Amino acid sequence: MNAAFRRRITVLVGLGTPRSIESAGEALAYLLELPRGARDEAFEATVVACRDALRGLCDADEARDVFCAFARRRDVFLEDVPMEDALADMTADTEPRPLAA
Repeated sequence: MNAAFRRRITVLVGLGTPRSIESAGEALAYLLELPRGARDEAFEATVVACRDALRGLCDADEARDVFCAFARRRDVFLEDVPMEDALADMTADTEPRPLAA
């Protein structure tokens, strides 16, 4: 079970590289990649929320809310994008825009 979010979250990883998080499973994977020194009570609560969503003990979007709060607290939260918009961005047939002079 993936426990997909209704809206994806974009967070910063590494040297400011954006990473899209679309489910409790992806959020948990992100959390478990953090160094041990970055793990505190907020980290533990967020891990529990993600695991609960994966087990069906809570709604995926409840875990998403906890993860968003965690990301904001760590100053890695970039954006909150509706999944419909994310899918439209990925499938849009757009032509390259000319560079501004």
